Amino acid sequence: MVISSRGSAKVADRLPFKIHRELKSILGDETIKVTKLGSGDLMVELKSNDQAKKLAAIATFLDIPVTVSPHKSLNSSKGVIRSRDLRCCSEEEMVEELSGVTHARRIKVRRGEDKIQTDTVVLTFDSP
Repeated sequence: MVISSRGSAKVADRLPFKIHRELKSILGDETIKVTKLGSGDLMVELKSNDQAKKLAAIATFLDIPVTVSPHKSLNSSKGVIRSRDLRCCSEEEMVEELSGVTHARRIKVRRGEDKIQTDTVVLTFDSP
């Protein structure tokens, strides 16, 4: 999960001891991994869905208004499929019809000046 400030004050600029104490009070004593991001946000690696729910419920962190959201790339995975049967399907249809798929991108090849769609699709899944 990523804790992002909604104002000019950066969450990662606070003392590490205060950050640790605040997270411990929200999540309990279980060991967690916290990383300061270059943007001034905090990335928190959690051990359970209960911890994620607790963290997602906070509106302020160390008196700073924050938003908490899942990390965009670490909480997903990608896979490649190739099928002639999917040639007639749009990327939007694949996302709607395939469970757990959040994004689909068809691979295209260049032949001279033309871009030709292939039977290969890169799928992004909502689980690591």
